[in-house]
Amino acid sequence: MKKLTRWLYAIAILIFSTLLVAFAYDMEQGTSIPLSSTQAGRQEMLMWVAEVLGFKGSIVVGVLATGFGLYYAISQHFR
Repeated sequence: MKKLTRWLYAIAILIFSTLLVAFAYDMEQGTSIPLSSTQAGRQEMLMWVAEVLGFKGSIVVGVLATGFGLYYAISQHFR
């Protein structure tokens, strides 16, 4: 079960990174992003991070977070 949990965290980090880059891209293009009806607080925090980092910064953070998450999941999987 622990191995599965690590992989699920890696997938969650991948989804977070993708959303971060997508929000940053949309904000850079000037596209309005409507708030979610169920996750508005989390969406606002993610949009704030995307705004602070910008598009290129979001890509860097997304790649690093995903890379570290996958590295951890893979290294723990084979222990």
